[in-house]
Amino acid sequence: MAVPIGKTNPRALMPGRNARKSGVFAVMMLLSAMCAAASAQDSLAIRGAHIIPIEGDEIESGTILIADGRITDIGEELEIPVDAKVIDAAGKVVMPGIINVHSSAGMSQSNEQNPIVPFLSVVDSIDPIRTFFEESRRLGVTTAAVVPGNSTMIGGRAAIVKTAGSYVDDMLVRRDSGLKISLSPVSGSSRMSHIARLRKELTEAREEIEAEKESPDKQEKDSADSKGEEEEEKDAEEEGDQEEEEQDEDDSSDAADATSAQQATENERLEAYRKLLSGKMTAIIYCPTAMDVTQALSLIEEFELKPVLVLGRDCEESAELLAKKKIPIVLDSTMVYWKTDPQTREDEQIVLTKTFSDAGVDFVFQFADSGTSLGPHYPSFQAATAVKFGMSREDALRKLTLDAARLLGVDNAVGSIEKGKDADLVILTGDPLDVTTWVETTLVNGKVVYERSEDPRIRRLFHPEEDAE
Repeated sequence: MAVPIGKTNPRALMPGRNARKSGVFAVMMLLSAMCAAASAQDSLAIRGAHIIPIEGDEIESGTILIADGRITDIGEELEIPVDAKVIDAAGKVVMPGIINVHSSAGMSQSNEQNPIVPFLSVVDSIDPIRTFFEESRRLGVTTAAVVPGNSTMIGGRAAIVKTAGSYVDDMLVRRDSGLKISLSPVSGSSRMSHIARLRKELTEAREEIEAEKESPDKQEKDSADSKGEEEEEKDAEEEGDQEEEEQDEDDSSDAADATSAQQATENERLEAYRKLLSGKMTAIIYCPTAMDVTQALSLIEEFELKPVLVLGRDCEESAELLAKKKIPIVLDSTMVYWKTDPQTREDEQIVLTKTFSDAGVDFVFQFADSGTSLGPHYPSFQAATAVKFGMSREDALRKLTLDAARLLGVDNAVGSIEKGKDADLVILTGDPLDVTTWVETTLVNGKVVYERSEDPRIRRLFHPEEDAE
């Protein structure tokens, strides 16, 4: 049938069966290519590196296979998947990502400056774009425990995070990983009053929790009483005129909001204490001096706490006592210093790593926050210092990684290069404890999050002329 000039046959615009098949085939090929690209992006191989797995023997020249952010295999002669992106690490050293067990630098404010705030969480203050996280990746630190500062009594709740991510939720490994308790007297109070107030707060919290267990219907009764009061208020309001009614309703609404917020804070407070006193949440106890260690041990026993002690520099005299208790210890970042005997006036060099190692204390290193002394800021410096004064190289590297992961309770995922663990890895230019070694590449969850060749700060440091142009 002829089609009149100027008119179009609708069927002519419809694709034929072969054309439709070709279109479907093209779409399927496109989707397949996209899936393959995504697979290639998630599949990674690090080849030819000297591997320090921490758990197990070192591999002189090996390969690490990664898929979906986890380590799938490690060995000398592994077949690399055809779709894997390959990082040639020949002549380089690969080790697990370093773990920072105690730092306040990841928050917008290091401390709340309030003595008793167990209802607060550092998660609300962690800022992913802070220089701390950038510097951590530059130093090969892939996991960090962000903890409230020491200028408090019962501080907020700590959190464990990865050091890379656009948002806090992307970084979180464990929320509420511990509750900070500091035995450093809050400004204006004595050590005696500080301890007394701390003990009083924990005792009252324990009594509240016990009372709550004994009267499970207390909340229902309080709720019923509250409803009754609200109904009485409503009846009273209805007796007034319309303007007064509206004003009263506004005031009542504001009061209700304030009461609701206060109740939420109280619930958070009790929940934090409930976890702390049941051993479900770690007590992170800061002890600035040896005498504070004795007080900490007393609190641990009295309230049956699950502790980690963060020691100040002047705690070396507590080494023998702590060796008997088998409590996880975080040493002060200043591990070597000189002390003058008050009687003989003679100077003595104190080496914390040696003192505590000789006593048989299990401990990990702490790194100074940026802006303080230069050496202790670097994880490799802390480990090398310990080796200089007698610690084995293997133990020093383990304390940077697997021992730190165990202290935080995340060793099932990080701390060593093993099948199934997160692919948090550091590629180094040489031996980890060599002063000339640099971090070449840092990976978090199998993704490259730092490359020295692309580091703008390093480039500006060594090539300032580029910025001048």
